[in-house]
Amino acid sequence: MIRLQWTGKISRGKNPGAIRWARAVAEYLRSKYPGILAIAAYEEHFGNVNTIHIFSDYESLASLEAVEEQSPSDACFQDLFKRSNEEGLFIEGSIHGTLGKSL
Repeated sequence: MIRLQWTGKISRGKNPGAIRWARAVAEYLRSKYPGILAIAAYEEHFGNVNTIHIFSDYESLASLEAVEEQSPSDACFQDLFKRSNEEGLFIEGSIHGTLGKSL
C-alpha cells in the first residue's frame, strides 16, 4: 500500500475555513476517484497545532499515478485548490507532501 500525506499550517484566524476546505477535499476525492482506497483529513491538536493533514491510501504507485494524471484536468479539483489560495487558508510555504510505502 502507498500513503500520500499532505500537511499544511493554517493561517491565523482561518481555522474554520481550512477545516471545511479539508473536509470538502477529502469528500470530493473519495467520491470522484475510486483508485483511492481511503482518504481522511485531520487537524493536529497536540504538537504542531493548527496543522491540517490529509492522508490518502492507494493500492500501488500505479493507482496513485492514475489519479494524478486525471486531477490536472478535473475542474472541480482545481477549483478547490484555487479557493484555498484565494482565501489564504494556509501559511505560504508550509504545505508539504510525503509519500510512504507500507512495510
